[in-house]
Amino acid sequence: MAQQPAPETAKPKPERAVIAPMADEKYGSPAQMMALPPPKLIAILKDPNASVYAKAKACQQLAVVGDKAAVPALAALLADPRLSHYARFGLEPIPDPSVDEALRAALGRVKGGLLVGVINSIGHRKDTKTLNALAKLQHDADSEVATAAVAALARLRPPL
Repeated sequence: MAQQPAPETAKPKPERAVIAPMADEKYGSPAQMMALPPPKLIAILKDPNASVYAKAKACQQLAVVGDKAAVPALAALLADPRLSHYARFGLEPIPDPSVDEALRAALGRVKGGLLVGVINSIGHRKDTKTLNALAKLQHDADSEVATAAVAALARLRPPL
């Protein structure tokens, strides 16, 4: 039985693009990176040749398994526009006062959106030692910073 030719109106279907799963050449797949112990995750954050992707994954996993030892490496990324959010994500759940100290120190080092993020993290952690700094920031010329400071103060101060 001979095949009939396709009608002239039939258009070939475009091939679907295959998107390769994310991976890092040096550190492997997300699953491999997420399985690393905290010291190796910290080493990724300190590695100047590690990709932004690998550092972001390390921050994400340190949010789950990180402790006081991870704080300096995470805090060092708070001023990095590409990794600040990931660093804060990694820092916030760590139950150690050194996190609050690192976030307080960052208040004087970062500006703009990075400062807004740090203020939000301070509010999330309810660090009452920042009340005076936040009170000053609620009058900041940057309206986003001022708004973030007001919101953080609302989280820190007890209701009337």
